[in-house]
This record gives sequence, C-alpha cells and structure tokens, in this order.
Amino acid sequence: MQFKRDAAWWNKEIEYIKRSAFETAKATALSGGPNVRPSYVTNKLRQLYNNEEELKDVKDKAEEEAAIDHSGFAFFMAGVDTTESSVESLLLAMALFPSVQEKAHAELDKIVGSDRLPTFDDQQAMPYLHAIVLETMRWHPVGTVGMPHTSLKDDTYQGYFIPKGTAVTVNCWGISRNTSYYTNPSVFDPERFLKPTPELDPRRFTFGFGRRICPGNDFAFQSMWILAASILWGFEITMTEKDAAALREDTDKFSLGAVSRPMPFKCQFVPRHERLNDHLGS
Repeated sequence: MQFKRDAAWWNKEIEYIKRSAFETAKATALSGGPNVRPSYVTNKLRQLYNNEEELKDVKDKAEEEAAIDHSGFAFFMAGVDTTESSVESLLLAMALFPSVQEKAHAELDKIVGSDRLPTFDDQQAMPYLHAIVLETMRWHPVGTVGMPHTSLKDDTYQGYFIPKGTAVTVNCWGISRNTSYYTNPSVFDPERFLKPTPELDPRRFTFGFGRRICPGNDFAFQSMWILAASILWGFEITMTEKDAAALREDTDKFSLGAVSRPMPFKCQFVPRHERLNDHLGS
C-alpha cells in the first residue's frame, strides 16, 4: 500500500539525517579543535571520551553513544517544526499588524541602534519585544491540542466521569481564544502582557503540563526571542492590502492541525539598515 511505502521512505530519510548529524558531531568532538562551537551532543561526546577509561567495555561505550545520539536528535526533531511554525506566525503577525511592528522597531532602535545585531544582553531592556514573543505563542499555539496524557485513576471533572487509563488531551487553541483569559483573542496585541495585571502567560499551556511538559521550553522561548529580535532589527515585514484581506478569520490564517502552522502567505522583507549584509555576515 502506498502509505506503507511512504512511511518506509520517510523512515529511511530520517535515519539518514540522524546518522549523518551524529557522525558529524562525533568527528567534531574527536577533533578537539579549540574553535568548535559547543552543543549538547559534542559536549556529551567529549565528556564520554574524556572518561572512557571508566566504562566497563565496548558495549557500555556503544550504549552511551546511542543514548547521546537518540536524545540529541529528539531535541532537534522536537524543535524543528515548532520553531519554524512560530517564526512563520511572527512574520504573519508583523505583516498583518504593522502598528505592533513599528513599536518593536522603535524599541530596537533605542536599545540596539543600527551598528550591531541584538544580543541576549539586550533582553531585559526590551519588554515590548518580550511581549511580542509571548503574544506569538498565544496567538497561534503550535500544538493546538498538546500532548496526550493518561488518567492514572478514576476521576470526575465538572460532572464528567474519566475512567482510569483514559487518553486526555488539552485544547490549547481553545485556551488561547477564551475570552475569560484574553481580551479580543483573535487580535495580535502584545500589550495584553504589559498591563498592571497581565493576561494569562501562554507558557502556562503552550509547552504542556505536568510530567509531560516540554523539557526545552526555556530554550525554545530564548530561541524565539533572539530570532524575533534579529529579524525585526534587520527588516520591515510588509504585505499587500489584498493579501491581508484574504486572511481575515483565524481559519484563514492557520491550518489548526495537531502541529499547526500558518497557511501559506506572501510577505516582503524590506531591509532597515545600510550595509545590512555586513552585519549579517558577522
């Protein structure tokens, strides 16, 4: 059947990427070069090889390498689709809500200026950009239904009986559009998080809950922050009125799948600084 052939091909491709990435990281770790950029996999491999004499036999070394390989690739796979979708959502929001983008540009120009790229040292001085990242996560939660959980015992919630062993999912999209938590929830409004009493922090539901909460949530947020800072520092994101008019409703903007992403859209990147290529190249 075609879907089985497709699945076999996808598995082959994924295994090839996984093996290639690990072998590259392994060669890097073994090289011992001083200019090698650190990463989870290279750091763990170097630690393993530096303490190789403590391993009992070759089998132990192979098991340790496999554990590093699998965990490192899991981090990569968990962040690829979600980060890509979040960046696309940021671009869409900036194109549809130019007044938000103008405020972000003003904050970046004041704190960073035009002679250098933003760094994490600028983060505390830019609350509006911080709020933009929060609002991107709230406006379009990538995992619309989150990760499934299993009830450990019989339970009752608001009159509904939930037997032990029931698969339970959380409607993250529903939370993001709940007017009990958010004012005008379909509007991209970072200032909802800058009020004296901020609205619900989306990190409380977009990264999951309990024992199944995303272990990379802090890393994911920081990745989004530096991407947002760098993109908005360097570019103005624009969209024609015709293209914007076609994205009126939430259902026009987002696919709303298990891993949701914005529907295809057109936008333009307009450079904001002279010699932008020199900055990006550095």
